[in-house]
Amino acid sequence: MDRDNKNIEKTILRKNSMTQKLLATIGENRLKELWVKYGMYKSAEILSMELQEYVSFSTMRYLSNLKNWKRPVNKLSPLYKGYLAGNVDPSDFKHLIFEEETQNEKSI
Repeated sequence: MDRDNKNIEKTILRKNSMTQKLLATIGENRLKELWVKYGMYKSAEILSMELQEYVSFSTMRYLSNLKNWKRPVNKLSPLYKGYLAGNVDPSDFKHLIFEEETQNEKSI
């Protein structure tokens, strides 16, 4: 019986998580839009100001991994420069869309 009660409590806690609050109050489309435009750190900061409650950047990371969101890489970032130099493998960054990949997909 104790084990069954613990499982019920965990389920209740998950429904009250920040992830569930964000999905219910803000909506998945708006969350994705903020993440694509600003990344996980800045989007979490913006959401914290909107909700007047702390939103962790790791919550945004979790959502992006859970929903398989993708966004274009910032062309000013060292990551992109490393990619152009051949030092960075794009397969290591599944959430980023590199420009050459986009051009290849359009030509197919």
